[in-house]
Amino acid sequence: MAKLDEATVTWRLFLSVFALSLLLFAIGWITHEPPDKRPLLDVVGGGFTVDHNTAEIHYDLSVREIRPLRHGMIIEADFEDPAGNGYYVVRERVQRWRRRYSLRSPPVCGVRARKRYLVMLRVLNDGGDDELWHDVFYVTSHLDEDVMPEPPVTTWPGRNLAPYQ
Repeated sequence: MAKLDEATVTWRLFLSVFALSLLLFAIGWITHEPPDKRPLLDVVGGGFTVDHNTAEIHYDLSVREIRPLRHGMIIEADFEDPAGNGYYVVRERVQRWRRRYSLRSPPVCGVRARKRYLVMLRVLNDGGDDELWHDVFYVTSHLDEDVMPEPPVTTWPGRNLAPYQ
C-alpha cells in the first residue's frame, strides 16, 4: 500500500471541503426566498363565531405579521355578506407593539351550512389609498342560521338588548 504524502492529503481535504461548501451554497441559493416575496400577513385562524347569549353570528379572523409592518398601516378585511348585500369592511390600524390582530365583522344574517363565503384581506398604506398586499380565501360555516335562538338565551341587568326586543 502506497503512503500518501502530506501535500496530497492536504490538497484532497481542501477539495472535499470546497466541494461540500459549493454544494451547501447551491442548496441555499435554490431554496432562498427573497424577503419582499414573502406575504405580509399569515391567517392564523378564522371562521364564523356563534354567540348564543346574544343570538348573533360574526366573522372572526386572526392574523399575524410575517414581515414587520409600519406603524399606522391599515389591515382591512372584506367579509362577504351571507344575505347577498355586498361586503362588510373591517379595518384596524397597525401598532408598533402588536404582532397579532383580530378582525371581527358586525353581526351577519343568512349564514348557510357548507356554503363558502369570500374573505379578502388587504394591507393598505397609512392613508388607506394604496394597496401593499392582498390575499383572498374562503370561509365555510358548519351551522345554519336556523340553529340560533330567536331571543337571546340569557338576560341580566345591564345587558344590551338585541335590537328586536
